[in-house]
Amino acid sequence: MMRRIPTYFHLTIVTVGIVSMIALTMQDAPPLIRQTSERALFACLAIFIAEWLGKLVYAARSGTLLAYARSVGGLADALAVVPLAAALLLAGSSPTAWLIASLWILKLPPASSGLSLLNRVIALEARSLASVATLFFVILFFAAVMVHLAEREQQPAAFGSLPGALYWAVTTLTTTGYGDAVPQTGLGRLIAGLVMIGGLAVFGLWTGILATGFAAESRRREFIQNWQLVSNVPFFKSLAPSAIIELARLLRRWDMPEKTVVIREGRVGDCMYFIAAGAVEVQVKHGPVKLGPGAFFGEMALLGSGVRTATVITTEPSTLLILEVADFRAFTAANPDLAHLIESEAGKRGGKHAHAAEKAKGG
Repeated sequence: MMRRIPTYFHLTIVTVGIVSMIALTMQDAPPLIRQTSERALFACLAIFIAEWLGKLVYAARSGTLLAYARSVGGLADALAVVPLAAALLLAGSSPTAWLIASLWILKLPPASSGLSLLNRVIALEARSLASVATLFFVILFFAAVMVHLAEREQQPAAFGSLPGALYWAVTTLTTTGYGDAVPQTGLGRLIAGLVMIGGLAVFGLWTGILATGFAAESRRREFIQNWQLVSNVPFFKSLAPSAIIELARLLRRWDMPEKTVVIREGRVGDCMYFIAAGAVEVQVKHGPVKLGPGAFFGEMALLGSGVRTATVITTEPSTLLILEVADFRAFTAANPDLAHLIESEAGKRGGKHAHAAEKAKGG
């Protein structure tokens, strides 16, 4: 739970800052609201300055100052402080200067994570992206030259110069033409059609490269996280490294808040769960059973009739690893030792539950 506090803290501070910035731009707002908003903005800025200086001191002492400054988080911290502080020193406290506080959005964890992922994808796909960018500029230049030759006599104001033709080529190639310059000759319209198709092809290539890169990088990061979680589960200690790698590829991570129903009794089960962090409570007839990190549940439905035999609820924020039924059967077929362990544990649990139920009846 403590690890989530910084996330909520940043979210709260950024939200207060952005709302205050918006309120400060409302000229018809009451003076009290404007004064309160300005004070809130100064408080948020002071917090970000203290945080940034603290990180700089820590990075300098640990010898990671340059790495921190180059990181996405370090850049977001600097942008949250330096531009706004400089604007306030030069222009004073004015609504215009406070508009720079919009950079605080970059401090949100999802934004930082997204920028980090984008930076990684661009670095890995730099050659492919550069090749498509080169193709874009080649099409752009030749389209401008050709339309200049085709339309300069008909429309000298729009196409009489190469810069004017380049402007038309940009708006047409990006399919955002404003309609202020439209070819009138047949050849010019043919060129315009080819340029539009070329623009769709170029941006389709860019989108495909970035989408593929994002998917590959997301899978890599998810695999690394799953590997770390799987390797920390005691139940998997006996598995060979190759089996752990395979299992890490199959498992899906699920972060759940406290007091959330994971599975419900009587429902059809299609997966089992391993607890990487946190704890859950299994509600059975003879009394609740608590399970912690390293335990698993939900296997009874996969080994039996497919119907859940108990309701399971998280008792604290938990990280679960999900193994689907098809992956469960394929993996246990290739790793019989794990299958025997799961079946043995399921048998013990079934025996304990039956013994507790008989004891309860006898009592």
